[in-house]
Amino acid sequence: MKDLVTEFGMGIIFITHDLGVIAQTADKVAVMYLGRLIEQGPVREVIRTPAHPYTKGLLAALPRLDDLDAPLQAIPGDIPSPLERPSGCVFNNRCSDNIGERCSRDIPGKTQMSSLHNVACHLYSEELVQ
Repeated sequence: MKDLVTEFGMGIIFITHDLGVIAQTADKVAVMYLGRLIEQGPVREVIRTPAHPYTKGLLAALPRLDDLDAPLQAIPGDIPSPLERPSGCVFNNRCSDNIGERCSRDIPGKTQMSSLHNVACHLYSEELVQ
């Protein structure tokens, strides 16, 4: 596939929950949850320094090659219906880093983690980082 991209100057969009596949095939990643963009940036940067708790959960769910017998880490909770999204941050009812009322009330804006990497999470809002 990478040869096709180079040869024809085209792009390919992968839709997957497997960040291991993305790490091997993509240059950029956009992580979505319930239809909302929650983190995006260069693949290597997002995988090395994930910011959103959902992105961290996806990475923790990958099997470890150095310990194939280790149990996989599941993201706790149930996925809500896309027709009945939680108010505020769409991940707030499953988030291990939930900071309370703000997460369930306000939709987080984008915060720049670096020039090309951003996240939509209240943990990184200016009011909390100071």
